[in-house]
Amino acid sequence: MRIGSITFAAIVLLISLAVGRAWALDSIHGTWSIEPGRDAAHVHLTLQTSDDASHSHDTSSFDIGSDQLGIGSALSGATSSEVKLTILREAGSIVCTGTVGHGTGSGTYVFMPSDAFRSRMHDRGYDDLELHTQFAAAALDLTTGFIDRIGAAGYPHLSFERLIAFRALGIDEDFVRDMRSTFAGTEISAAQLLSLRALSVTREYVAQMRDGGFAVDDPNDAVQLRALDVSGAYVRDLASAGYDHLSSRELVQLRALGIDAAYIKRVEAHGFSHLPIDKLIQLKALNVIY
Repeated sequence: MRIGSITFAAIVLLISLAVGRAWALDSIHGTWSIEPGRDAAHVHLTLQTSDDASHSHDTSSFDIGSDQLGIGSALSGATSSEVKLTILREAGSIVCTGTVGHGTGSGTYVFMPSDAFRSRMHDRGYDDLELHTQFAAAALDLTTGFIDRIGAAGYPHLSFERLIAFRALGIDEDFVRDMRSTFAGTEISAAQLLSLRALSVTREYVAQMRDGGFAVDDPNDAVQLRALDVSGAYVRDLASAGYDHLSSRELVQLRALGIDAAYIKRVEAHGFSHLPIDKLIQLKALNVIY
């Protein structure tokens, strides 16, 4: 599943990089590959690092503008061309050499960490950044400016792995503001923000539920509903069968058991008219009527 401009698998891998083993090197080496991105202006770049000693392979993957790499014409060329690509990030530089052509490319890279970034991070309370931690920051373009903005939005002093997750999922001050206005009066934790973003809970989604007459006032309820794919269409389906103004807990139970208007009609065909929610749930859970 692609979330924003980075795959969900890459998020997990980048977090593992951020909290992983210490490396006694002053640079990171590996291989890179390019394939078409989410649109014509972007390419999908994959960086893979191998550690022969531990037999491990770390992979990060993200979309980046082809203009940032300066390889537009070479990438689309009918023949392969040798290139040198430099991705400049606050955390350091990723220098790639190899070949591109026919819309793809591959080669080797070296990551050179920035001492200035380490110093700025030290000033913010993040001491002794490991090399792979800094590489994760560079791959995601995690900047001190981003950290400062998240802190000013009400989430200061997050752990580095949380910062990596925030950046990977695209949680910024605008998303924080949206969620706070959506769940007014509720203190939203960093963990809840991650769940809300990962499951694509938006202000519009919550408004859709509320317009259907369902109280969704807690971030955890919204996450559960979204995880079960409770949509506006499902809400309207239940309402058409006479079941509206339900609580979030009732919606979760009904959806988890697959109870919809069609099932309710089957129940009514057996002579049971507008049963209470708990009775509907019992019938389905015990397979009395299915």
